[in-house]
Amino acid sequence: MFVFPKETNTDRVILRPTITRPLQKVSACLHTYSELSRGYCLLSGATSKSSDALLIMFYPPSRYNVYVNYINQGGNFLTTDSEPLDWRHTCVTWDSDTGLVQLWVNGQLYPGGVSSKGSSIETAISLILGQEQDSYGGGFDATQSFVGEISDVHMWDYVLTPEDIRKVTSGDLHGNILSWKSLLYEIKGEVLIQPKNLHMENKVFVFPKGTNTAHVILRPTITRPLQKVSVCLRSYTDLSRPYTLFSLATPGKDNAFLIYLQPPNNCSIYINQEHTIFKTDSESLDWRHICVSWDSNTGLVQLWINGKLYPRRVSMKGSSIATETSIVLGQEQDCFGGGFEASQSFVGEISDVHMWDYVLTPRDVKNVIYGSLHGNVIHLKSVVYEIKGEVLIQPKP
Repeated sequence: MFVFPKETNTDRVILRPTITRPLQKVSACLHTYSELSRGYCLLSGATSKSSDALLIMFYPPSRYNVYVNYINQGGNFLTTDSEPLDWRHTCVTWDSDTGLVQLWVNGQLYPGGVSSKGSSIETAISLILGQEQDSYGGGFDATQSFVGEISDVHMWDYVLTPEDIRKVTSGDLHGNILSWKSLLYEIKGEVLIQPKNLHMENKVFVFPKGTNTAHVILRPTITRPLQKVSVCLRSYTDLSRPYTLFSLATPGKDNAFLIYLQPPNNCSIYINQEHTIFKTDSESLDWRHICVSWDSNTGLVQLWINGKLYPRRVSMKGSSIATETSIVLGQEQDCFGGGFEASQSFVGEISDVHMWDYVLTPRDVKNVIYGSLHGNVIHLKSVVYEIKGEVLIQPKP
């Protein structure tokens, strides 16, 4: 994905589409994530005749302006509800024969308009992400610039059908003018390229059944061995058998940092293969917030459940957790990245996963519970993750 970190009149991505004849039909789709409250440009196409040959602007919380060849006839599209702060999939289509402009947001069609009937978009088009062109290839204004993340940019020389839109949204249809898989582009200014992540702050991972395949791989950035670590997460399950919440393995140690629950009142913590058991209150059928911390200097292991600190233990004083890690939710690793057993798998829901390279204080734990402190190693707003097997993403209840 392209990351636009700040408001400027320079940062942009120039796209190089393959267009061999004037466009009388066009469709453009892209995924975006932004916390901006002001209006901003999603896609700007300019030609020698029109600086707004194809322009998609968004004005939070719910208004789109679409321009085709200067004209904005019926170009204000109002969504029925304001979208939550999350990735947004936008598709715009235009047909010169009828002038019909259509807007799809997250797979839903909204009332459109008519624009530039009978015209065409020139072959030589300057196509830009992140800035709005007031002239061919330039004339940028920082107040219209994009700040956030853009991915999955596609463009076609025909009008997408509702079935096409569904395929695009699910990743099964790619553009024939622009395709994200083979995108030709040029970066200007401070635009970063990062792996795509889906923001999980208001979402949960749902593990619907016990398997030896369903899991979530977390890919944090760890640059040095960990001598202090804290992990917090929320979970909800009705399992009566043992299950795994969080499994961190290194190439030499499959249980480098493991949180393993044994209902009704045992919690096992493994640090570099050493096993420590905590006696806890019996689980109730409700969401449970768990935090575990470990300090190599003292070996102190702390367990907090729903804000309550249990009697502390000592484990693996003076050791460290290697930099190369495999972190998995929902399965227990018996080897680096694998060796799963269905009998140890998690069934239920997990959310609010955070990890730090330091030991949380009692005040920190309270702040985590209230949502005002986020991990500096893993934070589900920005962590890169990969789903394997049957794991669903759903809104928080």
